[in-house]
This record gives sequence, C-alpha cells and structure tokens, in this order.
Amino acid sequence: MRIFKFRTPHISEEGRLFSWTSLIYGMGISMLLPIFPNFVESIINSEAYVGFFYSAMSISMVIAGLASSYFFKRYSRLATLYVALFMAGLLAMFFVFVNNFYLLFVIDFIRTFFSLFVMMTLGLFVHDFAKKRDLGKTEGFYFLFNNIGYLIGPIVGGVVASLAGYEPVFVLSGMCLLVALLFVGHQHLLAKHPSLATPPSPTVKKKKGGKLKRFFSNKNRFGAYLISISLVSWMSFKAIFIPLFVVTNGFGSDVSGLIISLAILPCIFFEFPIGKYADKHGVRIPIALGFLIIAFFITAAWAAPVFYLKALFIILANIGGAFIEPLHDVYFFKNVPKEEEDEMIGVFVTADPIGRFIGPGIISISLLLLPFDSVFLVFAGIFALTGLLSFMIKD
Repeated sequence: MRIFKFRTPHISEEGRLFSWTSLIYGMGISMLLPIFPNFVESIINSEAYVGFFYSAMSISMVIAGLASSYFFKRYSRLATLYVALFMAGLLAMFFVFVNNFYLLFVIDFIRTFFSLFVMMTLGLFVHDFAKKRDLGKTEGFYFLFNNIGYLIGPIVGGVVASLAGYEPVFVLSGMCLLVALLFVGHQHLLAKHPSLATPPSPTVKKKKGGKLKRFFSNKNRFGAYLISISLVSWMSFKAIFIPLFVVTNGFGSDVSGLIISLAILPCIFFEFPIGKYADKHGVRIPIALGFLIIAFFITAAWAAPVFYLKALFIILANIGGAFIEPLHDVYFFKNVPKEEEDEMIGVFVTADPIGRFIGPGIISISLLLLPFDSVFLVFAGIFALTGLLSFMIKD
C-alpha cells in the first residue's frame, strides 16, 4: 500500500482509488478493442453490418442511462458499481461460448448495459471527491490512469489473439473486471465513508417539468451533450474502423492492438495539462481545437499513400481527442446543481449511446455507398464542423 500511495499523486485518496480502478477496468475492456469488430464480422459475415451491430448495442446504453436515476436513488453507488463490474466481467467471459448472432446480440446487449453503469458510477465518484476548483485537474488524473489501462489492454489483447485466438482474450478481459471489483471491495469504502451507503429518501421539493425538459432547456448542458456525442463518435471510429482498416490492408489483430494502444499516448501526455488549463481558462478553446486537430489528421490519413503513414496520422489524430476527453464531463458538472446530479447524469450519459449509434451507423452507410478510405473524409468533415461550432461554447 505504501507504493500505491507514493506513485499516485492525486488530489484526494478517493480520487487515487477510483483512478486505479479505472486503470484496471480500462485494461480489461480495451483488450477486446483489436478483436471485437472482427469477431462480430466473423459471426455476421459482413464488414458493412458491423457498424449496424454496434449501433444496435447503443440502445442498451440508452436504457441504462434513463434507468440510472431510478437505481441511484434506491441503491448506493458503491453497490451499483459492485454489481456492474461483476456482471460485465462475467459476460465478457461468456463470449467464449458464442457461435451465432442471436447469442452474440443478447450477451453483448446485457454486457453493454452494465458497462455503462461502471462508467457512470466511477465518474460520479471522482466528481464527488473533487473540489470544484480542481475538477479539471482531477478529471485529468482520472483519465490519465484510464488511458494507461487502454494503452496496455489492446497490446495484450492483440498479441494474445494472434497467438492463441479470441477465446483467451475474452477470459482475460473478464478476469480484469473481476480484479477491479476485488480491488474496490478490499478498500472497505462504506466503513470509511457512510455517505456512500444507500441514499436517504429525498426531502427537497420536486422541481417542475420533466428531467429531459429541464436538462435540454439549459443551453450549456445541451452543448455538453452535443460535445459528448461527437467525442463518442470519434471513439467509435477508432474502435470499429481501425481493426477493419488493418485487416483490409492485410495485417492482423496484433497490429490493430498496437495502433489502438499507441493512439492512447497523446491522452497520457496531454489530458492532465489540458485539465489544469481548463480550470484556469475554461474549456472552449481546448474542445474546439481538439475537434479541428482530429479533422486535420484524419484528412491527412485519407491522403497518405501508404499504410504506415495512414496509421501514424490516425495515432496523431488522438491528440485532438486528448484535448476533449477530460473536459466534456467537466463542462457538464459545472452546469448542473449538486442536488440534481443523480437525476441529470442519467440524461447526460445517453449522449454516449447516441454517439455510439451515430458513429457506427455512419461507418456502415459509408462502407455501403463509398470506397473504403472515404470513411476518413466523411468523419473529417463532421469533426471540422463540430470544431467550428465549439467556439460558440460559453465558459
């Protein structure tokens, strides 16, 4: 435990704990990144329909997001995290038995539901134990550790898959999530922080209007929602298109894992300083520049004549992602009262599945109608427009 304290210079003990949990969880989840699109393609026998499958999974995330306020009001966030980690880990290992589309759909639908709850609860915990003036810095630490996990996971998943097939990767991925569960459970957080137990019945008066109306009537929250959709669309592009792009060019899962992992390096280098900058100067400029950087390098990848140069530009494009990732949550939390967080977070996280519906859908439609490399140009245009519109954000 002494090494644990020395090597993680977080602003709070709890922030350190949840960042480590995010690292372990990120490593487990990201092991699937270099193999899962190709695994899905092997089941449904169509490159173009892989994106539609991912879009369908986003429905599960919408359900989880809208149901979250119900669960957070009746069960402790910690208990929710325990159940979500256990189910997500167990279901990841069940992919070993998948041999048809219907089983694949059911298992991944349920796994996606619980995975979103893991993301929501960890994000809420980090915010709970952060001072408002240090929110950007704290989020930067959290995403730094999460991205270290995402750096390690794809390399491990890609190499193991190339040597032993997909099945050992599914088992390792699930075991990592169960290790994350054991790690959090070993900390005895309920004993240290009784406030993490089941929340008391609310005593505040119910506000007029539904939560959807109250959420979207606030222009800043609506802006945070659109930014989150765009960011997740970029993540979908990386998760789905990179493995398909690599295999189309004659390479294997190990190369996919290497590219996905190297694309995490900009996040590790930039996200913490970007969070510090945002605490002092606001989120508008980093977010707008982030989308424009993505658009520039994706366009460069489309124009590049050889595979290795295209791969390099894809990796560099994630410099833009590093500018945005730690700030979309910050922008949301700065525009929602503390007493409304449990309710509003359920609406905000539906931006994630909508982005995961739109991004894969655009990939599939583009692959059906256009040459393969045209996907680069389609997404470059979308992110360039998003970047220009982001300059309208009010800090």
